[in-house]
Parts: sequence; C-alpha cells; structure tokens
Amino acid sequence: MEIGQTKRHQILSRNQSYHGATLGALAVSGNRKRREIYLPMMREFEHIGMPYCYRCAFDCTDNCYNCGQQYAAELERAIEAADGKAAGFIFEPMSGATLGAVTPPPGYLQAVAGICHRHGVLLIADEVMTGMGRTGQNFAVDHWQAAPDILITAKGISSGYAPLGAVIASKKVVDALAAGSGAFLHGFTYNAHPISVAAGRAVLRRIRSQNLVHVADSGAEGTAGSALKKALESLRDVDAVGEVRGLGMLWGVEFVADKKTKAPFPQEKNFSNLVGQACLRRGLLVYPMQGSVDGVAGDHLLIAPPAVITADEIAWAVDQLRAAIEQCM
Repeated sequence: MEIGQTKRHQILSRNQSYHGATLGALAVSGNRKRREIYLPMMREFEHIGMPYCYRCAFDCTDNCYNCGQQYAAELERAIEAADGKAAGFIFEPMSGATLGAVTPPPGYLQAVAGICHRHGVLLIADEVMTGMGRTGQNFAVDHWQAAPDILITAKGISSGYAPLGAVIASKKVVDALAAGSGAFLHGFTYNAHPISVAAGRAVLRRIRSQNLVHVADSGAEGTAGSALKKALESLRDVDAVGEVRGLGMLWGVEFVADKKTKAPFPQEKNFSNLVGQACLRRGLLVYPMQGSVDGVAGDHLLIAPPAVITADEIAWAVDQLRAAIEQCM
C-alpha cells in the first residue's frame, strides 16, 4: 500500500509453525490444534512445507541441502500462484513449540531470502522464541546469513520480568513508510509501556556485560550451550528418543515408539505430557507438545534453560529428564 502496490495483501507461511494467538497471527500459523476452533473466523492464505530433516519428504543423502532447495521452491511456486498478491512470507528460523527446535538445512534460508527479494515479497522472521541470543547468535537468522525485512522479537528481550516485544524493520521498510503515509497506524494499549521498556533496557545491558550470547553458543568450547548440547545428546541411547536437535539454549527431544520406523506413540497416550508430568514431580520444568508428525500425532519436548544455568544444573536436569522418560516407557 505504501509504495502503491495495492494488490499485495497475502501473507504466506509454513505448515507446522506458530506465530501467535490473535486471529491474524493464527491465520498464518500452521499449528493445527491451536487453530482449529478459530477456523471459521480466519482468512486463509497459502501454507507451504517446512524443512524437517528427521521426517523429510525428499532425499536427505546430501546433508539435506537438496531437500532444503525443494522446500524453498515451494515458496516460489506459492508466490507465483498468488499472481502478484503476495505481500510477505513469515517464518521461524528455528521452529518453536510446534516442532521443537527444528533447524533449517544448509542453504534453505538463503534460498528463501533470494526468492522473496526477486519477487518483491517481504521476508518476515519470527524470532519471538529464538531472538536475543538464545541460539548463540543475536538472532537465529545470523546462523544462516539471512537478512529479513522485518524481524519480530519478544520473550528474551525482557527475560520474562515484564511483557515486552519489538518489531525491527529494515531501512527499506522504514523508508517506504516515511515516503508514503508517514505513519504506521496500528497499536495496542500497552505500546511503549515505560516499565516494560526499562526492564528490556536492563536485560540488554546484562546480556552485553555478561556476554550471554557467547555463553549460549553450543558450538563454542566451555560454554553453557556446549554443555547442554553434550548432555542432551547423551539421551539418544534411550529407546523412546528418536531425535535430539537444536542450537544454543533451545533444544527439542522427539519421542518415538519405534526408532527404526520413526513411528510415533499413539496420540491418546500423550507420551510427551506423561514425561512432562514426570519431570515436574522431579522439580524439572519442560515444555511438552504433540503434533510433530502431522499436527496431531507425534510427541516432543522443548527445552530452553536460561544462559546463566551452571554445568551442575545441566547435568542434574538431563539426569532427571532421562529418568522421567524411562519411567514413562
């Protein structure tokens, strides 16, 4: 609208994604269980496939590079099918609760960024869960050298002390607004809340002074991130653990009834919730979810400790998680 392209109104997104609980955010989310009761009220746009190498629909013999390109090609086809009406593509650089810390294959995000750029479609990164250093970079997109036009962040920006979120826009977007209407007429009651903003400033100072982005880096020696990675990957020998995946301080553990076939547990068993409850009784908090296979079946946990966690606390937590899983098998 701001640059005269009034046909563009569609926001493309991916299956098995989650972007929020308002109707607009749910419309571009792919989390089946969270969407279903609101479907009659939502306007639907195209959802494309999401790279998920553990259960990939394509050939993964080359470290998933080829499958990543095929998933990216789905976006190009969706944009072309929109016939000039696609305005943006929203994505999670790493999946959050819906899939549990799935990372993109090599080359995928770069390909997606190139497709959006060629077609004049805004690239929108949802870093509500992955931003502010959680993955060992300031933002998860930095792992794959992808530069979004719009980046959304929250959660870690105030470390949970106060509700706070932010929308970060590129110069291209800011300039378009400035040269157009000169205003962005959207807002909420709590915009620019001084207490939340003060909490955010204090947290950002702490992140910098304690070098917590580096502390979260799972690829660096001697960090909390590397200790967490090593401890969680020790769970691979548990019969019910199909995959352990993640980066930094954001990890997922996917459960299967059969390691060879990757068959999930029956939905009615709700295995992840059983493990979550068993963890809680041991004093450990985890984030159990279902639906990793097809939106309904499939169990996994999301694990996201603070960067200030100690090596002893990590060891204790993973020991409790192992015991909880084995109890529920």
